[in-house]
Amino acid sequence: MNLQLPTRFGEGYKSPSQLARRITEPWGADNLYCCACTSDRLHAERNNTQVSDLVCPECVERYQLKSHSKKLSAGILGSNYQKMLDAVLGNRTPNFFLLHYQLPEWMVRNLLLIPRFAISPAVIIRRKPLSAVARRSAWTGYILNVGLVPASAKIPLITEGVVADRRDIREQYARIARLQVLKPEQRGWTLDVLRCVESLPNSVFTNDDIYAFEAELAKLYPGNRHIRDKIRQQLQVLRDRGLLQQPQRGVWQRS
Repeated sequence: MNLQLPTRFGEGYKSPSQLARRITEPWGADNLYCCACTSDRLHAERNNTQVSDLVCPECVERYQLKSHSKKLSAGILGSNYQKMLDAVLGNRTPNFFLLHYQLPEWMVRNLLLIPRFAISPAVIIRRKPLSAVARRSAWTGYILNVGLVPASAKIPLITEGVVADRRDIREQYARIARLQVLKPEQRGWTLDVLRCVESLPNSVFTNDDIYAFEAELAKLYPGNRHIRDKIRQQLQVLRDRGLLQQPQRGVWQRS
């Protein structure tokens, strides 16, 4: 994988956002690969394709590339809120490549993959609409809240310039892909409970340990008055998908 971004594609552009897009998208088409199958190539989508930038020629998995010159934060700016929300609810969410490049060298430093099944409606945060005097009046963007994504669904392809093995990436992707059978509207709870499980200090834990997140989950789901029941239900879902084991009643273990 070539970590040098092709700056020649940015000639003639002055806007930082347009410059970055013109430079990083050709790099992605030349260097990125499908994490869902064995294809080592991705093809650029046609111009003005909504939601995704790249597509696998073999399994047709779609990817969106987000790039930034600063290190990745918990919130990644997105474009059209409603189109992305519709994609999530319609099970058409792309996989996300989050790219961090270093200036002035235009070198790739970090690259993170978030599989599409790890994106729930709660992760897509609606931004304030543009003002009435703006050129695109009332247009509304979104923020991708990476902080609400489980750690196991944030897969590093490149870390401080070091490229990970493709086989390892595909194994990690396949593991979290066990959740793709869940309906989009059901994944939110499952992903949030998984995120809480992964933040526990011990791999073996009890119901009481995970109940410590009751208040946090209640804020995310204010309409649910049976938080503990829902937590136990989602632990069973994670167990059935092979992401947890249950040695005994009320005791769980991360797989």
